[in-house]
Amino acid sequence: MSVSGLHLTLIGNGAMLLEPSRALDVANTGPVLEEIIRRLQRAHAQRLYYDLAELALIEPLYYNWLNALARACHTINVKMVCIHMQPTAAYALARYMEQKPAFDTALEVEEWNKDREAQ
Repeated sequence: MSVSGLHLTLIGNGAMLLEPSRALDVANTGPVLEEIIRRLQRAHAQRLYYDLAELALIEPLYYNWLNALARACHTINVKMVCIHMQPTAAYALARYMEQKPAFDTALEVEEWNKDREAQ
């Protein structure tokens, strides 16, 4: 699925990969969020992997978008995991983050799966 600024792909085992582009407008994401949730429900997804590889910085507006999406996913019983976070983005996020985010993080899809199996 391609929605303005996003690409959503079924990757198997109840998981979908969301790849944002620079065209994503995080100031007005209501319709985009609704479409993502609709597609996750249709696919009977259990996990959403949000690929942050192209994002050098995470500023407060983008962080709010990630949390809003993660909370929406939670309401339909989908776990959101942000992957491929760059060190610069992690550093910027840590500077203003005051509480645990609504999403999990992992380097790769496989790493998150291994961590969950070990628990």
